[in-house]
Amino acid sequence: MRQSSAKLIAIFICLVLAYGLAFYMAFRTPSAEGEEAVAEPIAQTQQTDEDIVADDGPYDETLTITAGDTLASILNRFGIPKAQAHEAITALSKVFNPKDLKTDQEVYIIYDSQLEGEGYDLKFLRIRADLDHDVELVRSGGGVFQATKYKKELKHEYASIEGSIKISLYADGLKAGASPKMLNDMIKVFSHDVNFQFDIQPGTTFSLFYDTYKDEESGLERPGELLSAKLVIDGKVHEVYRYQPPGGVPSYYTALGEAVRKMLMKTPVDGARLSSGFGNRKHPILGFTKMHKGVDFAAPKGTPIMAAGDGVIERCSPYSSYGNYVCIRHNGNTKTAYAHLSRFAKGMKSGTKVRQGQIIGYVGATGRASGPHLHFEVIQNGKHVNPTKVTQLASNKLSGTTLASFHANKARIESIRREKAKAIDEPQKVEIIKAVDPLSVLLKAQRMAEKQKSASVISKRNGQTSNLTPVYNLLKE
Repeated sequence: MRQSSAKLIAIFICLVLAYGLAFYMAFRTPSAEGEEAVAEPIAQTQQTDEDIVADDGPYDETLTITAGDTLASILNRFGIPKAQAHEAITALSKVFNPKDLKTDQEVYIIYDSQLEGEGYDLKFLRIRADLDHDVELVRSGGGVFQATKYKKELKHEYASIEGSIKISLYADGLKAGASPKMLNDMIKVFSHDVNFQFDIQPGTTFSLFYDTYKDEESGLERPGELLSAKLVIDGKVHEVYRYQPPGGVPSYYTALGEAVRKMLMKTPVDGARLSSGFGNRKHPILGFTKMHKGVDFAAPKGTPIMAAGDGVIERCSPYSSYGNYVCIRHNGNTKTAYAHLSRFAKGMKSGTKVRQGQIIGYVGATGRASGPHLHFEVIQNGKHVNPTKVTQLASNKLSGTTLASFHANKARIESIRREKAKAIDEPQKVEIIKAVDPLSVLLKAQRMAEKQKSASVISKRNGQTSNLTPVYNLLKE
């Protein structure tokens, strides 16, 4: 019995050793035919790559404008002959002024090696002129350049911003992501009823809703119109809606349909502090008591100053101790004056018509001033009055079918706003990628690389080759 078992074990060991030796000999070295079979395709692939790399143009590149760049210098950089560059710029000038190129603008060009000569021929050029337009330049087969300006399709969206004031409406609004233009519009609207120096306190909440237009290619956007805005000050709600009455101009109204716009704004400068009131005071420079015919708003130099109401500029020039001075006539008996400006806004001069909220200048310390501030005066019937106590004209209130139209417009704005908030609150759908065997992924990648030659991207300019495999798509399979 024991001898039989020993024989069986010996036979089993011999079989195992025999199979192991056979397996080792089979895989120890490949045959010469196998080596040649593997080497030949590799040599063919390398030959194909070299043939592709040797192929010339056309070339395409996108560059970003930096300080000091001109269209001529850019074309020269790519080896475009000066005469050809001049022809291209001349053709482009018919639809776009090359001097309007700005830093960070993108220019896309296609160029090719010249058949005769060592330079390059410009084939195509595209400039993002602005958010709404692209400019394209094409060179025809006859060598003639043709420029065209296209209007881009922008995506219409809405933005809803809200927050709490800790510093100022403008500063905290920017921090919350609001557009600077929309914040300025909001300040103008509420300046009729809200004194931004006294009424706004830490804890005041705000919200604004406006539309935007976005270029999906570049990701840039511009704001449209302020559709609604709200301030909650010590529990009191100030809310406005944009509405255009039939045959009228767009304006802002309260939830009850009362016009917000008054004859004069209470605050012609944002983010300022009332540093000196109206009446007799000890002059900070002269040192004696003197009648102060207006109020002073302390603000950083360069802060925009707005026209308090519609009117015509009577004076726009340096004026005695007032320094740079603007006086606006609003109607037969009311004027406003603005002093110590650092500079005037572009286009401001005597006789210029201005609209309420339009920027007329910037805070400064010209004339007799101890520091940057706006000196603001209101003159009625030839007499200086306290700007903080000027009686405003009664608001106009919508009625009848116009009021019904306003409420329908208000409901539409609120509906869009709710839908926007709902879209933001909905949980985002996340695609879950199933777990896969890494070895199977590599095998799939190898098979796909053999079938899809398009996955090999070759740079003709520098001869480098980069093999791109869409592994993400493999993981999803």
